Amino acid sequence: MIVPLNALKPGEKGIVVNILGGAGARQRLVAMGLTPGATIQVIKSYPFGPIILSVSGTRFAIGRGLASKVMVRKL
Repeated sequence: MIVPLNALKPGEKGIVVNILGGAGARQRLVAMGLTPGATIQVIKSYPFGPIILSVSGTRFAIGRGLASKVMVRKL
């Protein structure tokens, strides 16, 4: 099942399938390690704030708008 990253709940994992959006958004996400094939886990998801992710052992936060551009396959 392929869903946007912001649809995952805390503790769920997924594999990045595609990144939508413009070149700027893609560059930013790829720089963080969110490349197609990467396994990610949602650590914390605030209702009106950022989403805390773990990618390859590194944690970082991204906004919900940017997270909606990352399509993942739920594991």
